[in-house]
Amino acid sequence: MEVTIIGGGVSGLALAHELAPDHDVTVLEASPGPRGGGYMIDFFGPGFLAAERMGILEELRSRGNVFDGVRFARPDGTPSGTIDVGPLVEAAGGRYFSILRPEVELGLLAQLPASVDVRYGQRAVAVRDAALSGAMDPARAVVETADGATLESDLVVACDGVRSPFREHVAPGHGEIVPMGYRAASYLLEAPELADELGNHALMTDTIQRIGGMYAAGAGRIGVLCAQRVDRRLTERPEPDPSRLRAEFSGLHPLVDTALEQAPASFYDDLVAQSAAPTWSRGRVVLAGDAAHAVSLLAGQGTSLAVAGAEALARSLRAAGPHVEVGLRDYERRWRPVVERAQRAGRRSAASFIPANGVQLRVQQVARRTLSIPGVSRLLAPQFIGA
Repeated sequence: MEVTIIGGGVSGLALAHELAPDHDVTVLEASPGPRGGGYMIDFFGPGFLAAERMGILEELRSRGNVFDGVRFARPDGTPSGTIDVGPLVEAAGGRYFSILRPEVELGLLAQLPASVDVRYGQRAVAVRDAALSGAMDPARAVVETADGATLESDLVVACDGVRSPFREHVAPGHGEIVPMGYRAASYLLEAPELADELGNHALMTDTIQRIGGMYAAGAGRIGVLCAQRVDRRLTERPEPDPSRLRAEFSGLHPLVDTALEQAPASFYDDLVAQSAAPTWSRGRVVLAGDAAHAVSLLAGQGTSLAVAGAEALARSLRAAGPHVEVGLRDYERRWRPVVERAQRAGRRSAASFIPANGVQLRVQQVARRTLSIPGVSRLLAPQFIGA
């Protein structure tokens, strides 16, 4: 059948990879090319195993890195603790590494079958049932693009992120994001000296209400992540502004201040949010990835679930054969409990990621010291990586 995928990010490209052997697949991506920038993610859990089955794991692993750990520091630069990543990797049986999110996309592109038609610079603006267009076969769907073109397909999959405008089409009243009360900004920077100083450890500030993090990202680059608590009622995406970023996050750590002075004009800046919908499909339109079930940037499993969810959807469609709606229902029945557990865990982890006050910070510091006790880290590690 003909499948149109809206969104050429991790979810869309992973799904295209899985559907290509059996179907004619077109991917519409609004950006003019593969997206740069982004942030470092930890790749583990169901996505790791799915990537292995899909035959893309070694490509992704070759683009990633296993950090030695995380160093924590106070605003004056003095160290306040460390977390060793070794027990996490051991608990996961080696099924764990870190990778820049744009490198996941590039890795998927490198493994994408030549039959997939990826169209960059094509922004989808609307979807509708083909029956409304008087089509010969009403069991299809139509995608409209910003340049006035239309594509009719047997199936349309919205993989365009947590702010997908097509969630409202599938589940009226659930198009808005579910804010978690945090905002995060991230960018990559050419800074060889800072990269050398960081080495193979990430840096995280020991601060309340707002945090800063840095890590070496290869080729003399560093990644910067800043996050803060905000009003949970906010839903509008912030406008990236380097001056405002410096004003809001200066004073967290001397190295973070240095990186903030070099912040680019354009960078990732958004509210930390989840998405929720009582149903993921309507007719021949289905939601996937963050468009259906975003767990949030701070939950640490979004990319893993995007890959595993793409495999789950493709598998259900393959099993259903010509009965597409049956496959869509089976996909949701099997995959929804998995992502809802991850969303609940994401809400808990976000609350501890940015301490609200001194008491929460001290609890965090005690927990880190506990992890350094021989044997304790191995006991608790599976809780952190879902092994």
